[in-house]
Amino acid sequence: MKTYFLWLSLCLAATTARSAVPPAADEPSGIRFFTGSWKDVLAEAKRQNKPVFVDIYTTWCGPCKMMAKQAFPDAKVGEKFNANFVSYQIDAEKGEGKDVAKKYSVDAYPTSLYVSANGDLIHRAIGYGGIKGMLDEADKAIEASKDPNPLSMMEKQYEGGKRDTDFLASYLTKRAAVGMPNGEALDAYLKVVPETEWSSEKSLGVIGGSLTTANSKAFDMLLKQLPDVAINPAKQAIARPVIMGLFRVVEDDFKQAVKGNDEALLVTMLRNRRRLAAVMPLQFGSMSDPDETDNDYRMRFYQQTKNFGKYRTLALAGAAKLMAVPIDSVKAKNEAAYKRFQAQTAMMPDSVKNRDDFKNYAENMKTAETGQMAMKLNNFAWAYHENTTDPKDLNQALAWSVKSLEYDRVSMNLDTYAHLLSKLGRKAEAVKAQQEAIALKKASGEDTADYEKGLAEMQKK
Repeated sequence: MKTYFLWLSLCLAATTARSAVPPAADEPSGIRFFTGSWKDVLAEAKRQNKPVFVDIYTTWCGPCKMMAKQAFPDAKVGEKFNANFVSYQIDAEKGEGKDVAKKYSVDAYPTSLYVSANGDLIHRAIGYGGIKGMLDEADKAIEASKDPNPLSMMEKQYEGGKRDTDFLASYLTKRAAVGMPNGEALDAYLKVVPETEWSSEKSLGVIGGSLTTANSKAFDMLLKQLPDVAINPAKQAIARPVIMGLFRVVEDDFKQAVKGNDEALLVTMLRNRRRLAAVMPLQFGSMSDPDETDNDYRMRFYQQTKNFGKYRTLALAGAAKLMAVPIDSVKAKNEAAYKRFQAQTAMMPDSVKNRDDFKNYAENMKTAETGQMAMKLNNFAWAYHENTTDPKDLNQALAWSVKSLEYDRVSMNLDTYAHLLSKLGRKAEAVKAQQEAIALKKASGEDTADYEKGLAEMQKK
């Protein structure tokens, strides 16, 4: 058996690799992760002549925990990954993890990196799409590792001054495939390709995957082409990179605005987002009001830039509007919103609709309206919990939290409610709410460690 011979070869090398030793026969199957430094794992990959699979996670990331619980112990996942990769885990917010995350421009979790023994990026996958999705990404990485002209070689060619059209198109496409768009190389591509050819199928795919900002002629051109790309069956192959590219750069501009605490860039980003929303709505249902959406982004901006004063002003106005809406009227909108969702996704290929993440999203869309109302109220309440100790503010947030539970009594909303009660000194009520949150989380098969920690802190007070 293939697994037997793999285990035998690893046993022979046991003296040089601590984590390469196979598990005992009675141990559970799954991915065997190498332990050691980043330098050590690259050396081990070179010794085994395999790429490295790197799980970059954070302790607070829910999908990271789900992937670790569901996929990593799975026998099929273990068989594929143990045979083809040296596997490694690293926390993006601790020790060497910070440097690794920075080196490969990781800013979303979980991120799965597949790198060569020299540290060159081969493939990247963001998020967790279930066991099948993880196996599919592994197959892509295996194929990419066989590329006779890998991205690392093309990087050197680009740095050496190579700028012909076909090279730039291939180079940009490969960078886009691993989530590393290159604005400078895109500018070079647009200089050698006549503007009359920018809207060709080939150029649209290249440009869509390589955009780095919405403040560009390339963004304007893609936006103009979007209606045709989105509905034309002949252009389905490029629809995803174009649409995802437009969405991505708007969000990237928001991140840059936060990073630089730049309100002027925030205003520009919101204007570009409205332009995109006018062509292809980003949200479904009644929550797609442009002014409301702008305020949502402004509040996120003020939260992340630690400007609670400006956040508080917007939150009070936004929450008051939500609190005034009758619950029954929102619940009645769920069915209509779901029908709109079905209509807007009708043209998506079955390969997308059959994915676990799409099915889960579609299921959630059945209660989209009430879910969004609950989420917004809960977000307001949690932000107050994190940023103020004023009893008046905390009681205001508690009222929002209570209303969120009327819409959707889920563990996350209960956790917020419990924390607010605890901060207000209502220990017994807080403990009871947190226990309910933990029970719901356990029932859904999710990790409860963070909630258990919160409960222990509440019980001490």
